[in-house]
Amino acid sequence: MPYPRAPYCVLVCVAVILAGFWQSYFTLWNSVPWQFHAHGVAASLWVLMVLAQSWTPHHAMLNLHRAFGKSSLLLFPFLIGGLMAIIDVTAKGFAAGNDPVRVRFGGEMLIGLALAIAAYLVLYYRALKFRRKVWTHAGYMLATPLILFESPLSRIFSAVMPGLTIQGPQDFDRLIPSILWAMAVELVVVAVLWWRLREKARPFLVAGLFIVAQMLTMGLMSRNPALEAILVALAAVPSASLVLAGMAIGAATSWAGWHAGKRAPVSGVAAQAA
Repeated sequence: MPYPRAPYCVLVCVAVILAGFWQSYFTLWNSVPWQFHAHGVAASLWVLMVLAQSWTPHHAMLNLHRAFGKSSLLLFPFLIGGLMAIIDVTAKGFAAGNDPVRVRFGGEMLIGLALAIAAYLVLYYRALKFRRKVWTHAGYMLATPLILFESPLSRIFSAVMPGLTIQGPQDFDRLIPSILWAMAVELVVVAVLWWRLREKARPFLVAGLFIVAQMLTMGLMSRNPALEAILVALAAVPSASLVLAGMAIGAATSWAGWHAGKRAPVSGVAAQAA
């Protein structure tokens, strides 16, 4: 089975999530907006699902592996809906002008989140489509936590990394650089996997392309009028509509990927010839 050390790598991702979001989310559980819970719970369950999926095939638990895989069909719409919830809170914070971080960096956050959603849709669809090709399927599933990895890692950088620490509004100009450095770490992971596995690591290259797109757009589209106009328009949309739209897109991806990966029916002529 491919990637025998993958469970330990996913555990590292879990540890980074706990460390990165401890102060800004877990210790404030009862006071954060509901949108944070919609994203936080769904994303955490997704990473734990990938952990279970990566562990079970190496311990003779293929039936359980398949069960976790099928559960992802139901979980994926909530993952995308949770990301749309973060877009919702970003748009409303920007339009209301009551959130200094989102007012200043709302455009960059919007394009970064949109590309993250696009990355998840592509990676998961292809994981389902190629679920009968073990290396390809495993690579695409394991690439999904990599897209998430930037967010908690950048928070760790903002807390402890010299030159990137944010202690107040006077340091807000370090927020985007901390995100870009976290994405650079993701690209290092992609490069190492490609160097070691070459063609087998193609799914991680696909993830890497989305990460590069995030770096370029978030790094270059500061205070972009078009993005800020989109934020204002999204702020006028009911929160439930945005989240349900995300869930619908996720459900459509689950359905399309599952059907794309079905075995092709054997024609009667081919069966007789066999």
